[in-house]
Amino acid sequence: MHKFIYLFIFIFTGSSLLLAQSISMSPTRLFFTGNPGEKVAQTVTLQNSSDKDYVFNLNYKDWIREEDGNKVYLDAGSSKTSNASWVSTLENTVTVPARSTKEIVVTMQIPANASKSAVTNSMLFFTQLPQQADQARAQNGIGVITLFEVGLHIFYTPMGNNIKSLDITNISEVSKENATNRKVAVSIHNDGNTINDATVEFELTNTDNGKEIKLPAISISMLPDTNQTVQFSLPENISGNFLGVAIIKMAGSNDLRVGEKNFKF
Repeated sequence: MHKFIYLFIFIFTGSSLLLAQSISMSPTRLFFTGNPGEKVAQTVTLQNSSDKDYVFNLNYKDWIREEDGNKVYLDAGSSKTSNASWVSTLENTVTVPARSTKEIVVTMQIPANASKSAVTNSMLFFTQLPQQADQARAQNGIGVITLFEVGLHIFYTPMGNNIKSLDITNISEVSKENATNRKVAVSIHNDGNTINDATVEFELTNTDNGKEIKLPAISISMLPDTNQTVQFSLPENISGNFLGVAIIKMAGSNDLRVGEKNFKF
């Protein structure tokens, strides 16, 4: 009996998703809107730049984001904000031939009784199916078949939802006293009614000598009425009195959110 090891690799980039630099997906997020009872559709494109054909099975999952930003996947239909049952494609299996592109039409049938205020979400996964050539390479003993699974985020926002707002609810040091790896956490609440992409920045100013420290910005994406905490690692051996300033810049808006707190390290 032959044994096979299946390795699933996820590689995410900003507007496209790459599979070992041979398969790309664009976009990686679909944002649907419409009225209850309406049918809407969008297209996602898979491009295969390799010399081999890829075959993908399509399946759906729900997902939620925990407060630390970690994404948790659930069975389709199990989340209270699921729209997985609204979504369909013409095919459950798609083939992307070598050196070609494949367009997949994703259709959303908004239920007639859909909420006029609730944002919903799901994930459409494209899971690579092993071909005969892949299995042949693993016939002698224990082999490795490298399979790829890529996820397409699907969101639905009711027509009237257009309030973008994030609130800084807390700024605090989360590391233990005298720890070498000190961190500051910024807690955020989405108090708007739409999906909010934003960049969180954190700056420290030494109030004794005026020296400024700017930490690398962190990107977030939050569903309405959710909380997320982002952590910033502080420089090693930081010492002194500091003013910490958190700045949230929301995509598509000139509106900023600013929070301040004094620290002594």
